Amino acid sequence: MPELPEVETIKLGLQKKIIGLKIKEIEIISPKSFIGNAKLVKGKKVLNIWRKAKILGVELDGSVILFHLKMTGQLIFDPSTSLRASKRLIGGHPTQDMVGPLPNKSTRVILQFSDGSKMYFNDQRRFGWIKVVESSKLKVQSFLKNLGPEPLEERFSWQILKQNLLKHKSQPVKVTLMDQKLISGVGNIYANEACFNAKLDPRKKVSSLSDEEFRTLHRGVVKALRDGIKYGGSTRAHFVDSEGHKGYFLDYAYVYWKNSHPCKICGTEIKKVQLGGRGTYFCPNCQA
Repeated sequence: MPELPEVETIKLGLQKKIIGLKIKEIEIISPKSFIGNAKLVKGKKVLNIWRKAKILGVELDGSVILFHLKMTGQLIFDPSTSLRASKRLIGGHPTQDMVGPLPNKSTRVILQFSDGSKMYFNDQRRFGWIKVVESSKLKVQSFLKNLGPEPLEERFSWQILKQNLLKHKSQPVKVTLMDQKLISGVGNIYANEACFNAKLDPRKKVSSLSDEEFRTLHRGVVKALRDGIKYGGSTRAHFVDSEGHKGYFLDYAYVYWKNSHPCKICGTEIKKVQLGGRGTYFCPNCQA
């Protein structure tokens, strides 16, 4: 599933393409993938695009279109059917049909804009979704209301991190970082990297962390996410960025998917264990 950096990269790409465009029509090919009243978006202009955790919001006058890509979702903006596929803006799970004819067998919903451009929501496994919500009802949506704080916002301090993680003080620190009710948008890849940045053993219990360790962990989380955005996301997360390029964050990652490789800092072999059912990677020396 795309994590915060991957969805942020899609957001930044779409902001350059669809803000100001008017939605002429919406075609729902797979009703399972669409929730809400399609009439709320027809004829409406795109005012803004935002991200909350792993959810993308396209803001209209009076309503919002929410996108959750889940494991295999794709958003493909095609400026014109007459232009080559290389001109498309692409984000999500990388498959060959991203650059082939559209719509295709995985296309679930199509947004058509008044200038002739289109945005396709594809999803092979149909776990992702689009939901249309009235703006006045957005704050009461449980999947948004129950999310933890955004780790890249200024108000996200080490004290808030400490307060939230201590709600599950008996759990390993890496497991708590992935709890979306505690922190928004951090998944397996960036939780591993955050622990390495903080020089913390990911198996360490939250209750044993000192204030200084919470401070370094806070810095580690922010650095991991900012690096993910800087390097365009991760191909291991089945992701290509908004220009169709595969993210190359993993070329710069320190521990994720690096088991049996030497640590880039000290040369010690990176180890892999299971925590909370997920692969967890760490350097036994740097994170001792």
